[in-house]
Amino acid sequence: FRDATNITSISISQKSPLTGTMGNYFMRLYAYGCSSLTSLAVPDTSSLESVGGSFMYSYAYGCSSLTSLAVPDTSSLESVGGSFMYSYAYGCSSLTSLDVPDTSGLESVGGSFMYSYAYNCTSLTSLAVPDTSGLESVGTYFMHYYARNCSNLTELLLPAVGWFEDNNVNW
Repeated sequence: FRDATNITSISISQKSPLTGTMGNYFMRLYAYGCSSLTSLAVPDTSSLESVGGSFMYSYAYGCSSLTSLAVPDTSSLESVGGSFMYSYAYGCSSLTSLDVPDTSGLESVGGSFMYSYAYNCTSLTSLAVPDTSGLESVGTYFMHYYARNCSNLTELLLPAVGWFEDNNVNW
């Protein structure tokens, strides 16, 4: 769908959840540049245990007409590669609501984990940070520019425990 600017809705039809391990580039650039998109579904990933690099990299990048965006069920993930959900909702300037994936089962993440996740989401007023309680190590650029240029953001919800607290991150 790359640069298909006139599409307004994308749904995903699947008979059962994806299971096991997914390789690199899973749904990378899926709806990239679809600026007229008002509805976007996510696949059922509830049974995935491991995903490679660039998992949902730039999934909704530039989808400036979306007002809400779901995230995949990542609660069963034990391992993720680099660039996990990198620029997931980058430039989705009409988003008023954006969830974060469940990352509580992860112990380590590669470089650029959720880099620019909500960059330029100027209509967001509140955004949570994913659960980092199980993380023991993170790669470079961990959540770099996570909510950069979210000019109306008045609340950033941090979990009470996790990597941020354990590594003395002061927001």
